[in-house]
Amino acid sequence: MQDPVLILGASGVIGAAIARRLCDDGPVILHGHEGTGRLESLAGEIDGAATVSADLCDPDQVSAMFERLAAEHEALRGIVFAVARPFPHKLTHKTDWSVFETQIDTQFKALHLSLSAALPLLEAHDGTARALVLSTEYVLGPPPVKIAPYVAAKAALTTYARVLAQEWLGRGVRVHILAPGMVESALTAELPDMYLQQVAKTMPEKRLTSAEDVAATAAFLMSEAGDVMYGTVVLASRAQRR
Repeated sequence: MQDPVLILGASGVIGAAIARRLCDDGPVILHGHEGTGRLESLAGEIDGAATVSADLCDPDQVSAMFERLAAEHEALRGIVFAVARPFPHKLTHKTDWSVFETQIDTQFKALHLSLSAALPLLEAHDGTARALVLSTEYVLGPPPVKIAPYVAAKAALTTYARVLAQEWLGRGVRVHILAPGMVESALTAELPDMYLQQVAKTMPEKRLTSAEDVAATAAFLMSEAGDVMYGTVVLASRAQRR
């Protein structure tokens, strides 16, 4: 049987879209918050999809999750890190430091714990394994205002992934970095619809990036055709070029 791809953050809009796209190429394992209707609904859509749950900021829970995966699977052919957490959109100097800490934990710390624990299963795959890390287009060029905690965490995550891409290449694991544009999701839920409409009007095609746009690029990077792009920040956005 083909080794599965583990999708961390599959209960989110982008993670779910990636899961729907990648399941055509083989089995997937969906990670999300335990008991969430979105994850259960997604698992029902995808034939044979397994689910796992863990707080990715908790080392013990991450270890337990990967111990379970190792007991059930000989290897992983890939892992996708599509985890995100909403944050208050405030001016930087008016943002409490705890908001920065939360973003760093849920992005950077969670990535480190997850990828470190996943490496043995990725190395066990017969052939090239792939790790896909979702960043943001805002690490390329000037970012918008009122999103400093999110962008700071994504910048750290992106640099980490670029270093890891060099370190893991010799281990048979390609690390890819995908930078989506603005997608309507939990991260934009508190923004007024009128604001999102105004942003869309500034786009060359007069529309925001869709989760399906991101998933299509993710599928390319998780294939042999995308192997030459390892360690490169790959943009998936309908916005102006940066």
